Amino acid sequence: MNILQLTDLHLFAARDGRLLGRDTYAALQKVLAAVRALGPDAVDAVFLTGDVSQDESAASYRLAAEALAGLGRPVYWIAGNHDCRSTMAEVFAGYPLLRPLDEVKLAGWTFIGVDSCVAGLDEGLIGADELARLRERLAAVDDGHAAVVLHHHPLAVGTPLLDDCMLRQSSQFWQAARAERLKLVICGHVHGAHSIDYRGRMLEVGPATCFQWQAGASDIDIDDRQGYRLFSFSADGYRVATSLA
Repeated sequence: MNILQLTDLHLFAARDGRLLGRDTYAALQKVLAAVRALGPDAVDAVFLTGDVSQDESAASYRLAAEALAGLGRPVYWIAGNHDCRSTMAEVFAGYPLLRPLDEVKLAGWTFIGVDSCVAGLDEGLIGADELARLRERLAAVDDGHAAVVLHHHPLAVGTPLLDDCMLRQSSQFWQAARAERLKLVICGHVHGAHSIDYRGRMLEVGPATCFQWQAGASDIDIDDRQGYRLFSFSADGYRVATSLA
């Protein structure tokens, strides 16, 4: 089972909208062209891990939905700190292949989506009810492996520009994620690729579709490459490959 992770598209209502001078819709089209070039059977599903929009407009979500629906694969989405969840849900509901990532079972894995976003805040916060729900859902996984998918990174990556707005309850998150079957956490937000082993559980951070931040940056410093990740899941575990161009 091959799952494509796309994250941090930062689209605008206008196709030629630019974020810090970068054409984000063109970046998405570049990435999707690279994915299609892998062949018709390279991707079975897509995880879309937030910051789909930059301006929270319905038009920006329609641009994303139309582009992603063109892959012909299920797209499981979560919202990021730049998204308007209600607008995103309303627009995506019109596209049968786009589905909220609540809980989905694929290839012997149970993937659980967690909401780490609060309107108006760049940093991540998970409410007490959401943490309790995570514990309950992980405890209920009785076969195979479990993975959590969220937007914000729950471990520092060494780039102060992003670590200043990471998940604020990192310790509480990892305490909630102590379940034996949890093997993996997938997130976006960082605009850079990272693989971090935390006490036997892997944090996999996907690169942004639009552009990356220079590793270690404390202020605006862009690495003008577009990226995605391709996971291969099986009952035995997973492999992941990062593409940046």
